[in-house]
Amino acid sequence: MTVWIDIWVWDLVNPDPAVLSRDETARAARFVFNRDRDRYIAGRSRLRRILSSYLNQNPRDVTFCYGDHGRPDVHGLQFNLSHTGDLACLAVSRSAHQLGLDIEAVRPIDLAVARAHFAPEEMAALVSLPDNDRVAAFYRCWTRKEAYLKARGTGLSTDLASFTVTITPQNDPELTFCESGDAAAWILLDLNVAPGIAGALAVRSGGEDVRTALRTAP
Repeated sequence: MTVWIDIWVWDLVNPDPAVLSRDETARAARFVFNRDRDRYIAGRSRLRRILSSYLNQNPRDVTFCYGDHGRPDVHGLQFNLSHTGDLACLAVSRSAHQLGLDIEAVRPIDLAVARAHFAPEEMAALVSLPDNDRVAAFYRCWTRKEAYLKARGTGLSTDLASFTVTITPQNDPELTFCESGDAAAWILLDLNVAPGIAGALAVRSGGEDVRTALRTAP
């Protein structure tokens, strides 16, 4: 069986506050800077419009519930949203498989950040690479780990060093160890959604094949 996941990509422009809930409108009003408020509204309003197309609902009628760590969920869909700068990316599936998504703008790195958060074997793999390969490897590791944590719904309350992923270019994306002992049930995929953006998708597929379809949000 194949698990199909739609990947939606859009720029965080043209905010549409008309479709937001009362809580979302209140949260938007708390942003200090206009740019941050507009990005939030553009992300949340487009999220509502996309999810409503799967649910055959009015965007304002999409109802979110929230997990212990603040992850939003909608009955009948699995989805996860990530954004970096002015770009947003959303994974959506009608399957029941947990999924998580992360995108990051690629910038120069400080190895101290990797030492603080990566597992020892990941750090060893990173420093074994030539200097000009380390930035890409860092972001492969970071986005894969973030995507897995977002799929689990625990976010950064889980120690990034408590599980391991592949990092070098010759190895396929893979969760190699996690404390729950079900690493083999997970599939990791790298995402290429825009120039200069690193991305990864994590799906607890239980061994089922995972395919993605790139969508451009209207």
